[in-house]
Amino acid sequence: MKNLLSLTDITRTELNDLLELATQMRRMVLADYKRGPQLIGQAVGGVWKKPCTASAAIQLATAYLSGTCVPLYDVEDELAQGLALDSMGVSTLVMQCDNDNIFRTLSLRCRAGIVNGGSRRYDPIGVLADLLTLCVKADGISNLNVVAVGNRDANKVEELTHCLRLFGSDLVWYLPTEDMATARRGVVLDNIRAAFAGADAVIDLGLTAFSEYDKYYGSSGGITRDLMDTARVHCPLLGANTVVEGALIKEYEYSALSARHGCYVAAAMAVLYALQRK
Repeated sequence: MKNLLSLTDITRTELNDLLELATQMRRMVLADYKRGPQLIGQAVGGVWKKPCTASAAIQLATAYLSGTCVPLYDVEDELAQGLALDSMGVSTLVMQCDNDNIFRTLSLRCRAGIVNGGSRRYDPIGVLADLLTLCVKADGISNLNVVAVGNRDANKVEELTHCLRLFGSDLVWYLPTEDMATARRGVVLDNIRAAFAGADAVIDLGLTAFSEYDKYYGSSGGITRDLMDTARVHCPLLGANTVVEGALIKEYEYSALSARHGCYVAAAMAVLYALQRK
């Protein structure tokens, strides 16, 4: 694997190999001593809109594997900056950019491996992190019924749908009928109770600015406990750590939010190492 632009063409064997590698990396993330030799002598360039959890995870992933990370923020021309970093000799370039065409151009013109760190349509490391979290919290990703709610991180839906289907699992996306701006992908329901009924896991994608919480979550404070109770017992919740119970917002005891942070670093480590082995 030289580049990782999306997971939509990945095979089950390739995905399984990445998840197994990420599982091994997660042990390092959770260990007291975090230092492996996999990226010694390697430099990772990062281009980000602004400092964020994803950019921090890439820096940590590189450091844990003994590499060097050079992050850049708020650049005016992503393509020009990516080509410049490649000319400077980085081994891998991780970029966050809305324009998917830039990633294809970079993959054709650069010697470095190119990783999509989040675009308008795809988010491969984020999806790997979600899948690894499901492996940890739902005992694997086979034969699951997963429901996604929200419209902010919709760039993960297509890849999640593809990857889950490889393991005989299904993703259902709940969107209210009032949301006409979000492009529908995969299986979309407009009945929130039907979407949650019997779900093995719930992924909260978050909301874009000015979206009405009650339309997407069932209440103005977030996902209701009543909806979570219609899912399976101990249903993991990714992307949020609270639910609304009556008039109160409470911590959800089966939230996988913190676990996913560690899984994101592990997924990033797996991707960086896999590209280094190309």
